[in-house]
Amino acid sequence: MKINELTEGTFDDFGLKGHGSELDSDNDAPGFKQAAMFDQLGKILDSQNSPKPVTAVKTDDGKEINVTAQQARMLRMFATTDKVKPNVRTRFIQDIQKSSGLHDFVDIKDYHEMPKLFMQKYLG
Repeated sequence: MKINELTEGTFDDFGLKGHGSELDSDNDAPGFKQAAMFDQLGKILDSQNSPKPVTAVKTDDGKEINVTAQQARMLRMFATTDKVKPNVRTRFIQDIQKSSGLHDFVDIKDYHEMPKLFMQKYLG
């Protein structure tokens, strides 16, 4: 078979019969209604030098919550640390996707105090 004889669909499945097709999804936030909080926090950090910086995130329960750049940096650090077990990180990420879990952290005005809450809540 020559390359110009190939028709659309010739290599669509490579004979896998759909195996692994669940990985083809472009959904970057599996199980989340809004964009993943990690990504939203990143937009806050990335926009700090822009004329109109992003200052809020939207939780899965529809609440818009203001987050400072320092708070965003700290929350992302908790979500990526290798100092805790993966299941702890996963629980934290799921918690801050909802307003009640995120408020626990952003209601602390001094972002230096946030690690204490993280330790109490997830490691205590």
